Amino acid sequence: MNTSKNQVLPGDYRPRHYAIEIVHEDEERFSGVVDITLEKVHETNTISLHVRDIEVLRVEARGLSGEVIAADEQAYSSADDVLTLRFASVVPDCTLHIEYVGKVQTNMSGFYRSGYTDVATGERKQMYSTQFEATDARRAFPCFDEPELKATFDVTVVAEKGYTVLSNMPERETSVHQNGRLAHHFHTTPRMSTYLVAWAIGEFDFIESATEKAVYPSIEGYNIIDGSSSSYGKLPIRVYTAKGKAHQAQFALSVASKVVDYFSELFEIPYPLPKLDLLCVEEYSHNAMENFSLITFRPSALLLAGDVAESDPRSLQKIAYVVSHEIAHQWFGNLVTMKWWDELWLNEGFATWVGYHATNKFFPHWDVPSLVMTDSHEVALAMDSLKESHPVKVAVRNAKDIDQVFDAISYLKGCSVLEMICGYLGETVFLSGVALYMKRNKFGNATMADLFGAISDVAGLDLMTKAKDWILQIGYPVLDITVVDGKIALSQRRYLSSGQVGPDDDLTTWWIPLELTQNSARVTTEMVSKTQQTDIPATDFVFFNSNAYGFFRVHYEDETVLNNICKNIAKLSSRSKIALISDVDATGTFMQLMSVLSAFSATQSQDYYVWNSALSIFHSACSVIHRDASPGINEKLEKYNLQLIEAHIEAALEALDRDLKPTQGSGQSDFLEGRFYESVLLAAGQLGHPAVVSACTRLYAQNSVTPRTRELVLGTILSQPDTSRTLYLQVVAELQGASLTHMEGILKSLGSVRNPQLFDEVLDLTFRVVDPMNVEFLATALGKNPYIRGSLWAYFQKNYDSICKRLSVSSIVIDRAIRYAFRDLTGDDMIIQFTALFDGKNQDGFDRGVRQTLERIRRNTRYAKNTVPLLAKAFQD
Repeated sequence: MNTSKNQVLPGDYRPRHYAIEIVHEDEERFSGVVDITLEKVHETNTISLHVRDIEVLRVEARGLSGEVIAADEQAYSSADDVLTLRFASVVPDCTLHIEYVGKVQTNMSGFYRSGYTDVATGERKQMYSTQFEATDARRAFPCFDEPELKATFDVTVVAEKGYTVLSNMPERETSVHQNGRLAHHFHTTPRMSTYLVAWAIGEFDFIESATEKAVYPSIEGYNIIDGSSSSYGKLPIRVYTAKGKAHQAQFALSVASKVVDYFSELFEIPYPLPKLDLLCVEEYSHNAMENFSLITFRPSALLLAGDVAESDPRSLQKIAYVVSHEIAHQWFGNLVTMKWWDELWLNEGFATWVGYHATNKFFPHWDVPSLVMTDSHEVALAMDSLKESHPVKVAVRNAKDIDQVFDAISYLKGCSVLEMICGYLGETVFLSGVALYMKRNKFGNATMADLFGAISDVAGLDLMTKAKDWILQIGYPVLDITVVDGKIALSQRRYLSSGQVGPDDDLTTWWIPLELTQNSARVTTEMVSKTQQTDIPATDFVFFNSNAYGFFRVHYEDETVLNNICKNIAKLSSRSKIALISDVDATGTFMQLMSVLSAFSATQSQDYYVWNSALSIFHSACSVIHRDASPGINEKLEKYNLQLIEAHIEAALEALDRDLKPTQGSGQSDFLEGRFYESVLLAAGQLGHPAVVSACTRLYAQNSVTPRTRELVLGTILSQPDTSRTLYLQVVAELQGASLTHMEGILKSLGSVRNPQLFDEVLDLTFRVVDPMNVEFLATALGKNPYIRGSLWAYFQKNYDSICKRLSVSSIVIDRAIRYAFRDLTGDDMIIQFTALFDGKNQDGFDRGVRQTLERIRRNTRYAKNTVPLLAKAFQD
């Protein structure tokens, strides 16, 4: 192996082309042949490539004139999945011929099978598909499994007659294989990375459409070098599903056709392949995977079980965003790929930002900018406030490290930094720079320097100097707002949620593009030093980080400034309100948070995203202190929570009677009004509001629960202290035969169980029954539930080995389970127990998640110790 910081292959040969033949033998096995055309870079008598979980039967090199060069020795390193072939002499340019057999995986990686129930016959069936990102192509064919080692691919898949077979390119022809099966031969791909190769086998239905624009290359005369063609037309787009489900993909198909046209125009490069397929994979640990022109999806990210008009609007939003995100990857990641996994953000940060951009374009009534704030920006701020966070560009040595950087930093902080740069430069300049970046690196690999260089050339400034710290340094700053001689002064320092910032943690002076609101005026400036004095009178209404496009916190140290903002809170945008509430929660006191929430509540706003953020933040703060606070304090906090929303409960109950649909002429979108009322009712219901509990109980008893109301009704009736076992088992029974979208909602609701007599059953359900790929939904809800948290932790400790074995089908699965379930643990005893449980245990693939969770527990413990005495005094006074 190369001895550089990254564990990469020696670089003595570069692959130029792969000819792959996969023979699907049965449910358990496949066989394969791969011929890899290699170009010699350095004089050597060894060839090293990646292999994992496959048995090599025969290997030889074939020279350009056809001579066979046998390997004298084979050496395999399981530590880094590298097979090294040693020859008697230097091997020139050649074709490496390998015959092998492999195991069809069951852990949602490599070439794996998914079980499902045929909707027509009830028969249990299997489908087969691939999931190669980040380093699992080597589990399906020997290869040079690194993103920079791009090549072209000829794929042939041999399967039983009657199966549909798909791959990245259109099918060229079929032939009868020697075993009587059918061989499906696909056209040659353009240059791409191994992790983007894909194929699928199954009994599929499909629906199809095409783009409106006719600017896309057709397969006739297709040029694999540059993606051009001798003829152009509309791009054919299909969605494939298990038989009987294709009609559920109409919404996703309509989104896909619009988004392809939009991105082709936006990036000034038409979609570069001659077809696009979207495939629903029945068992999937991710939302989706961007394989070049064969995008695979989790069912809940692609399918709607009912009519669009009657579906849960959240499902529509999820599908629209995920489809847009994955199609964005066809440019960001597939057409232009990061050189190494340390710059994964170039793929994922961009796809996140552009995915939201497209969703906002086609669904402006959803207020996507505020959605970005709650689901992306704030999540990234929380993660990056940890000392155990990492820079956006992060050192990645091996496969186990790679899986752990598919996180909120690479995706969401990457998105936020791009949003901040776009806001600073202006969207037109920013997108022009991005288009130039794409053109310069088409079908190649790129780095941050390539991106910032292209944007700088268009903008006429040195973006690298300004923005590099946001990518290369861990964390972000907090702006302290103080008053000096009656004028507002700013200072910046590193923000850590623990509050324990040492000298070595605060070495960066950040370039901060500032947009602020002063009275009714918008002011823009830049901060490039640790401190900055302004001419703004402290008596003015001033809000820093307007619309929250800057990736930083604001600490209103001076009460006068904060009070002025609270008096004028109605004048702030939705994003600004969310930022204010979140910043005060992160940098202020619990009492200041209550003051801001009261000011917002008094405006009688029905802004869903602000309310959702406010209620979530307050619930989280109360949840963290719940264990340390007295019953009296917890009861008073619950009463305060109800007071915040009580003015809206009557109207929300009326909305519940009409299935959370808007009133005629309300002026609000169906989505946002319904979500607002749902958030109010769920908060009230879980706090035991009699009218809400009664309404939800009635709807469930009358079998009148709809996709729009399911999570509200189930979350309310299951969270009551006296929820019966009979009711609990009724809800659990709904999991049988439920669509994945329905199932996810049920699991989230089951995590709200509050009756101690049901704890053991729900924990057994979580860790012994629920499919590992779905555990995160229950783990998230259980982790937010302060009533079950102690039992959850005790159960996990007692059954750690069996839980870890069951969830370790994927390091991502167990990492998410630990993060989500235990992020709100509190107490010195919890710190000791958590540390002891994981001490000395194998944490490959999730060690960062363990460290980050431990840091959160320490932060929670300090927060509770500081906050509870203040609350006790405040409530006593």
